[in-house]
Amino acid sequence: MANLSLKDLPDALHRRLKSAAKQQGRSLNSYIIQVLRSSEQGRLCRERMRRSRKELGTLVASLPYTGNLSAKLLSEDRDKGH
Repeated sequence: MANLSLKDLPDALHRRLKSAAKQQGRSLNSYIIQVLRSSEQGRLCRERMRRSRKELGTLVASLPYTGNLSAKLLSEDRDKGH
């Protein structure tokens, strides 16, 4: 496993991290690793969502344009008395 040293960590942030770790019954190191993992998972999730949104846009753009077909079908259905 790799080691990481942080420089110039603001005192207030250090206190908040240390307090949060204590509340969870974890070491500061364990808590920071958990926070980093969670942050990375969120980043990966957002990246997958962006790709999916782009793929969906590509799919929708490739579909044939049908105009306002649903309104036409509803109108025809109403005209038939349904």
